[in-house]
Amino acid sequence: MSPGLRAAIPVYLAGRRARGYRLDRHEQLLEAFLDSLEARGETRITVPAAVAFATASPGTRVWHAQRLAAVRSFAGYVHGRDPAAADPVPDGLIPARPVRRIPYLYSGEETVRLMAAAAALSPAMLAASMRTLIGLLASTGIRSGEAGALDTKDLDIAGQVLAVTGKHGRTRLIALHPTTAAALAGYLQIWAGHAAPGTSALLIGQAGRRLNLNTARAIFRSLATGCSLAPQPGCGFPQLHDFRHAFAVSTLINAHSQGRDVDACIATLATHLGHVSPAHTYWYLTVTPALADAVSERAALYYQGGNRR
Repeated sequence: MSPGLRAAIPVYLAGRRARGYRLDRHEQLLEAFLDSLEARGETRITVPAAVAFATASPGTRVWHAQRLAAVRSFAGYVHGRDPAAADPVPDGLIPARPVRRIPYLYSGEETVRLMAAAAALSPAMLAASMRTLIGLLASTGIRSGEAGALDTKDLDIAGQVLAVTGKHGRTRLIALHPTTAAALAGYLQIWAGHAAPGTSALLIGQAGRRLNLNTARAIFRSLATGCSLAPQPGCGFPQLHDFRHAFAVSTLINAHSQGRDVDACIATLATHLGHVSPAHTYWYLTVTPALADAVSERAALYYQGGNRR
């Protein structure tokens, strides 16, 4: 096998990561693929070798398709620089689309009930952190992992701004609603009396150190059960991550209802949610009766001559 193939891996990954892709497991995956090429006695990337590697690992068709997609992208990179070293791998050789879990879209009243239930937890620090976590997710749409990773230095109460580091390692600024900033200011007063020496974490558990998200998810499930939030038809059990979906849908409903430019709203929402592309934002948009009504009203106004864009 050409030594140039192995040398191409770090260069390829560096270029992709510079464009915002995380690619956590790709280096190990591509090295394993080249190992399989050597074991087959092949000197270049071929379609049969790529498919054989993708399907050799135990797992679902979705996992096999993901493995092939990683190899396909790398093969395209290599082929573009040296056609003799790699054949292009066509898309769709292993058709498998991930099953989309239908999110639980919390109403405002349900969010208030969950926050009230969290505030009744014991001890007091855990109650404050869980209430703050729920309120923060509902009001900003950030990921639960992003919220759990926040440090106190990321919060500017006076400026009503939150600095959030996304899963691709890039930091974005989130404008906070005045009520959210006020709630966080109140939380910090409780935090000051319970934080362990030297901790920088914004959300802390009962020991005064960074809140464990697995613990938070388990507590939230208990809170949701206590608030009688049962899975809706076709949905899984309510999760913390569902607040992100609810935020996206609510934002789009407001855009339609206020007659704002929806395309511009989607682009802004993508930046707010920390997406590399607006295409990723559509994953979070679920058609609800409220959204359908807003769109229908907008369409009716358009055809009646109102033409609110």
